[in-house]
Amino acid sequence: MLRHVIAPTRAFTQIANSHIWDDDLSDSAFRLLVRALALSDTAAQRTTVTELAAGLTAGRITADRARRQLTRAGLLHTSKCRSATGQLRSESLVSSVPLRPGEAEEIFAVRRDGGGGPGAGKPKDERAVSPSSGIALPTGETLRDNTTSPLPVPQPSEPPEPPEPPEPPVDPDGRLELAERVLRSLHLVDARLVLGSRDVARLAPLAAEWLARGVSVAGLRHALTSGLPVSVKSAAGLMRNRLQEKMPAHELDDLPVNLAVCTDCERPFRVVAGEDRCASCRTDAATQPLEPEPPRLGWRERLRLAGPLGSPALP
Repeated sequence: MLRHVIAPTRAFTQIANSHIWDDDLSDSAFRLLVRALALSDTAAQRTTVTELAAGLTAGRITADRARRQLTRAGLLHTSKCRSATGQLRSESLVSSVPLRPGEAEEIFAVRRDGGGGPGAGKPKDERAVSPSSGIALPTGETLRDNTTSPLPVPQPSEPPEPPEPPEPPVDPDGRLELAERVLRSLHLVDARLVLGSRDVARLAPLAAEWLARGVSVAGLRHALTSGLPVSVKSAAGLMRNRLQEKMPAHELDDLPVNLAVCTDCERPFRVVAGEDRCASCRTDAATQPLEPEPPRLGWRERLRLAGPLGSPALP
């Protein structure tokens, strides 16, 4: 890989390398952080974090996720206070370095007090605070004109520890893995039912619950693929709706087993609703054709069969 770097002489924003290599920050969160730090004091005073997040692509869900990531990293803090008129308002603080909640409250206090005296409310690590914009920056950096010369970015003494991998879900019966295989194979039944890895991971617990309630793999696949609408806009949304709305109410294995002997074929069968014949005999009886009724005779035929008046009826 080749590099061709020309340092800008004006209109630039410095950011620590630890933020660039932080895998916990998504691209949207990093872009939101850089845009906030690139604002001047005047622009930051009339711009909110919500307005900055509105410019991100992929909609409100991505913007909310970016804000939560910055909050977990200690780069975004929010505080509520009441104005002189008694209205409750929310203030946001974006910093280029992680801040503890106590340090963020000190910066909020400096902003509300109009800056205070020399050193009042100043954090212990001597970060410079811009009360008008509510953005904390390392000492020697400014947001007003962004014309300061590049400063060397301090390297962290120790690299951040990688986050611990999440514990694998407990699946002693193997139903979760079986449910994932069923979900991944739905596109073989209908090409429109293509699910991504994240969708399969989110839907697998619901599908595993079906299997835990006694539904077979074939029954689960039939419930998810039968009677599909003509237009499938979201395969994941459709599968989630079917798994939630059609889930069996009781565990099939826990239903009481009542056996009886069929009165017709004398074979044992499982009684469901008090019937006395097995399903085969009931089906045969329902499909057996009825005996044809004798034809109805008209009055002439009846007189002819009755014979002359006063004579016995003909056989």
